[in-house]
Amino acid sequence: MPKLMSLLQVAAKPPLPSETPASHVNLEETAKKERQRIEQLLKDKGMKSGSYPRFTVAIKGQKVTIKFQIPPSCEVAQLIANLVSNLGLKVEERGGGSDMLLRAWDSSVAWQLTLNPLEKQKETGVNEGHSVDRNGDGGNLCILIFHSLISSDKAEIEFLKQGSLNPNELDALVSVLQLAGGKLGQSKSRVGKPREGSSQMPSAEKSIASLEAMGVRIYGLDAPHQNSSYSEISWDNIAGYDQQKREIEDTILLALNSPEVYDDIARGTRCKFESNRPRAVLFEGPPGTGKTSCARVIANQAGVPLLYVPLEVVMSKYYGESERLMGQVFSLANQLPDGAIVFLDEVDAFAIARDGEIHEATRRVLSVLLRQIDGFEQDKKVVVIAATNRKQDLDPALISRFDAMIGFGLPDEQNRQEIAAQYAKHLTESELIELARVTDEMSGRDIRDACQQAERSWASKLIRGQATKNEEQKSLPPLEEYIKSAMNRRKALLSVAEQRNHNSNLRTKKPHLDYGVLID
Repeated sequence: MPKLMSLLQVAAKPPLPSETPASHVNLEETAKKERQRIEQLLKDKGMKSGSYPRFTVAIKGQKVTIKFQIPPSCEVAQLIANLVSNLGLKVEERGGGSDMLLRAWDSSVAWQLTLNPLEKQKETGVNEGHSVDRNGDGGNLCILIFHSLISSDKAEIEFLKQGSLNPNELDALVSVLQLAGGKLGQSKSRVGKPREGSSQMPSAEKSIASLEAMGVRIYGLDAPHQNSSYSEISWDNIAGYDQQKREIEDTILLALNSPEVYDDIARGTRCKFESNRPRAVLFEGPPGTGKTSCARVIANQAGVPLLYVPLEVVMSKYYGESERLMGQVFSLANQLPDGAIVFLDEVDAFAIARDGEIHEATRRVLSVLLRQIDGFEQDKKVVVIAATNRKQDLDPALISRFDAMIGFGLPDEQNRQEIAAQYAKHLTESELIELARVTDEMSGRDIRDACQQAERSWASKLIRGQATKNEEQKSLPPLEEYIKSAMNRRKALLSVAEQRNHNSNLRTKKPHLDYGVLID
């Protein structure tokens, strides 16, 4: 193996960052541009989001810092070899190779390495092939690798520089992201088919296997390019709801993608540091308004898996089992290296107000959920998204735990037109306006289902010879077919609503039982 370094120095304390001011540089703008440069180069190299470790770009003193966690399957020595090969000073002696300055710190709680480039000039009296570090840190690039020995956190690699990375440094950064991403992909491919019972199976794989065995549906586990159906999930697939999309980005996505910005603000504003990032968000609205779809978009864009927890996963007829299952979901989610989004659909089924009529098992499950959101039993790697169409029935204590509540109402006429355009793009604008008018008070899912029914009905007519192609030899359903399907859908929805109201009235008219209390 080529020589990785020519000089090793062991010191008692890590080097201090440069004190040289950089007032002429807009650091925030520089950091923003650096992220754009990195993302563009990754895109140019065919790397899609999720196929490489999630990285952060932030400001540290007068420097820009780019940091990401090293997957457990990636050897730190391999990353060092890659970095030195790309950034080191080339030498011809001793079999060739590249030189960089490496410093190491080791203690009982952590170890740390820093890599610094060497100057090309050679000092008088220094042997050929050796280079001298003349600038120290200065404005040069410094690469720091840190690993804690007292926590379960993965090793981190951090690039620090005063100013922008030059093209060679940018290539080196993207190269190690690709290298770590390859190992990340290998790890994820192994997660898909874990060998249950194997003592060698990593804890993350065991967690995934346990969650799937419980019935939890996991989205976004594989890299997007390995799962095309998941990679296609984006805001473009959800028509309308621009206000809700903006709220989700402001409340959840930005906090997941740039946590250091939120933490810096909290450190500067609070006497005692406490994270201001969201722990729990409530999606409230009628069925079919896009709550679950938005949760999947969040997981896709944040680069973390979405754990969809159906009601039947946590509800059990056995005493104490329901709350144990709820706690186990969160415990396993926290064992995932990058955390997860836990999506609780129909949360009102086990989090209704704790009045006298609540079932004892439901009361215990709610208590577990409250403790998890409070963070007493989890390290805030997990974000909870709960969905309900009966917010008024939720326990007040649970409602108070939500950092944000985002409403998903029925789409207005403009949104209905946009939804219809997704499923009937061949209709003219005036026809889409008419279709939006007749689908008043229908959800996005209802409009989609009505359009699908129109397609099926029109296909059957073509097959039976009951419909003919138009002048352009196209066999696409006309507006009338969509309106007919929408009206049929509306009748079905009204029938269901009337039956539900009837059943509700019967329940409210039941006489209260007298338990024989005597009054003297």
